[in-house]
Amino acid sequence: MIRIVGIVASLILLYVLLSYFRQLDGPGRKRFWIWMLFSLFFALVIYLTITGRLHFIAAIVTAVLPFAKKLVPLIRYVPVLRRLYKERQQNKTQDQPSSAGAGALSLEEAYQVLGLQTDASKEDVIEAHRKLMQKLHPDRGGNDYLAARLNQAKDALLKHLS
Repeated sequence: MIRIVGIVASLILLYVLLSYFRQLDGPGRKRFWIWMLFSLFFALVIYLTITGRLHFIAAIVTAVLPFAKKLVPLIRYVPVLRRLYKERQQNKTQDQPSSAGAGALSLEEAYQVLGLQTDASKEDVIEAHRKLMQKLHPDRGGNDYLAARLNQAKDALLKHLS
C-alpha cells in the first residue's frame, strides 16, 4: 500500500516538474537540471539514511558538501568563537556557587536548612530531607546548589545524632 502511494506521488511530482520544465528557456532549463540532480541525490541520501543503509554521519557530510564552498570563508571566525565559548564557560563557573566552596555547615545552619528544631530525631532529619529534596531536586526544577546544601545538612545532623 505504501509503495503504491509512493509511486503515485512520484508520478504526480514528475508530471508537475515536466510541466514546469516546458515553460523554461535555455539557461532556466540548465539551472533546472542542476537543481533536479541535486534534489534527487539529496533525496537518495535521506532515503538511504532512513532505511539504515547509510550511516547518518556520511549523510550529514554528503548534505554539507554542496555548501562547503560557501562555508569556507566562515572558518576564519573559528578562533573568535572558541574564545567566546571559553569566556562563557568561565563566566558560568564564576556565577554559580559550588557545593564544595560553600563550606561545612554548622549544626545551627543544618537545622535551619532542613527547617527542624534542635530536638529533632534521626527519623525527623531523614523525613525533612526527603520532603525538601522532592521539591528542590535538580530533576524537579530545583538546582544543584540547593540539593547539595540539603545533603550537607542531612549528613551533618546525622553525624551529630549518631
